[in-house]
Amino acid sequence: MSPIPTKHTSQRLPRLAFECAVGELFGRAPIYDAIFSCVSPHTLVRIGRSCRIAYAASKDFSHRAYNIHRHLSRYLSEPLNFRSLQARTGTLIAGSNALQFLDRTFYPESDMDLYVHPGHVREVLDYLVEREGYKFKPDSTQPRDYREIVSDEWDGTQIRDESLDDDELLLYYQIRGVESVLSIEKRSPDGLLKIQLIACKTSPFDAIINFHSTCVMNFIAFDAAYSLYPVGTFEKRETLSVWRARPLHDLTVVIKYGQRGFAWISTVPAGTSSQNSPFYPFTDRTVGDCYTWKLPLDTRGVALRSQMNPSSSVFQCDPVIYNGWALERVQHGMGTVYKTIQSSVFRYNYTTTNYKLNFKLWLFAIEQGFLSRILLERNLLEKESWPWFDAELASYWETFKHDFLSFIRRDST
Repeated sequence: MSPIPTKHTSQRLPRLAFECAVGELFGRAPIYDAIFSCVSPHTLVRIGRSCRIAYAASKDFSHRAYNIHRHLSRYLSEPLNFRSLQARTGTLIAGSNALQFLDRTFYPESDMDLYVHPGHVREVLDYLVEREGYKFKPDSTQPRDYREIVSDEWDGTQIRDESLDDDELLLYYQIRGVESVLSIEKRSPDGLLKIQLIACKTSPFDAIINFHSTCVMNFIAFDAAYSLYPVGTFEKRETLSVWRARPLHDLTVVIKYGQRGFAWISTVPAGTSSQNSPFYPFTDRTVGDCYTWKLPLDTRGVALRSQMNPSSSVFQCDPVIYNGWALERVQHGMGTVYKTIQSSVFRYNYTTTNYKLNFKLWLFAIEQGFLSRILLERNLLEKESWPWFDAELASYWETFKHDFLSFIRRDST
């Protein structure tokens, strides 16, 4: 039987040529490293979606470019242990340090800012002083020993003050939600290293969402890094000024971030909608929503938070993921709007714009708080066994994610 004639064609050649060219570009790390180092995070993702070779190259580059241990090693000799401390305390790295990590850049003159929940400040400070060799550097109003400022005793059973009348603090710290700022430093081969530990009045997120502008609304938790306004920050290279109880008068911040490549936007123009702005105004937001850039981090070796006490359910995620806010017009510009969830039945404090969730948690807090307080007063419950219901809050959060009613009234026209 004679063989079947085969028709030869050159139609496959352009495809082969293309694959060879792609292989040359994305098959060699020195070449694609040079390419990827010049593109934005969004472009990096889009290139990775073009073909299998580009995807493998982009994943390899991202794994090395977003190496959290290498990033932290400038300030910390034991990055993994510090991340376990983060997991245990919910401490967030924010400010320009988080921006540098996500932007794959380096500001030589910058320090590292740590935002710490109430009740964890002493633990974090002790770790950095005793394990990392930092020394406390008080300002003119602080004593020489930080232990005189920060107690190792914190009573989370006390009724929490939900007032936001902290204009006096704004005169000093320029950020709403800040209790105090503690500076530590040490010498290293790279020079003088400085860390600022920000003791938050309610939560790290409450302080971060009131930063001066959107380009610094990024933070690093133990398990992921987040950017709340990634398109405006990394694609447009713009930063929107956020109005606070005390408007920003210090032009050094404007100049500094202008030198770092960001165009300062004072407000969003009239008629702007959430669909045509990289700042998503007039939209109810949550951490990790479709507008957030979440960069998962390798958590191998990180020790998660243990059960807080036998009366409380296990709660091992970072509490920052259960926070919401909106960017709205307030007085002379744009500002972040939300309601705080503060109750002694929760170990941590939260924020939301969901009226239904807020009301449900308010009812739960009243009933459960009353019961726990009665047991405590009658010596039927020890303070050390005070039950925390953060895990239950997480359950409510997921339930009301699809049953949303914003407390913010917006003009529907």
